[in-house]
Amino acid sequence: DKAINIMQQCVGIQKQHLPTSRKALCASLHNLGLYYNEKGMLHEAIRTLEECLASIRTFLPPEHPDIGMTLWNLGNAYKKAKNVVKATKLFRECLSVREKRLHATHPDVIAV
Repeated sequence: DKAINIMQQCVGIQKQHLPTSRKALCASLHNLGLYYNEKGMLHEAIRTLEECLASIRTFLPPEHPDIGMTLWNLGNAYKKAKNVVKATKLFRECLSVREKRLHATHPDVIAV
């Protein structure tokens, strides 16, 4: 898939030239993970989203919305891979992040 090749090249270049704590690199990892998930490449999606999550946790506060979003997307990848236990854990952590930043009736809290 040409899109995956381009996204992988982009991430590779960013890894060579940016520290892992750069938001641009994390955004590229997140997007690549989502694309892998969409294409059913679940092992790659999980690996990439876990790398993204580990990186953003080094420079964002624990309740930052980007952490919540990454937890949600990683949980969805695990759910799709039939690992319900891991998915549930990630969804609960996502809910905790979202509840700290948003009110209980916010659509992002209700969605979890």
